Amino acid sequence: MEFNSTDEISSSEAQIIIREIISNGTVIFTHHAKERMMERGYSTHDVEFILKHGIIVKKEFKNKTQTWLYKIAGQDLEGDDGAVVVTIIKRMSAVIITVLG
Repeated sequence: MEFNSTDEISSSEAQIIIREIISNGTVIFTHHAKERMMERGYSTHDVEFILKHGIIVKKEFKNKTQTWLYKIAGQDLEGDDGAVVVTIIKRMSAVIITVLG
């Protein structure tokens, strides 16, 4: 399947793709995301858990980067509520933009 980051896909399809990326693809953490993770006490495992088990609560197209951002809310490994903002850059690659507590 050809993937174009500018194409709008349904939240359910994006969720499937993101979960595939977490299991078998490449996940890149921005410097900003790493800083927020440290501030909020999140490990990469917490972020992956939220992405695997959470749900997309918001999606937004960013003209500047020509990509869709997905905010996924869920619980971390300790059961605390959190959210992750992620963009899919290729069929099997995603960038973690930020982590919200």
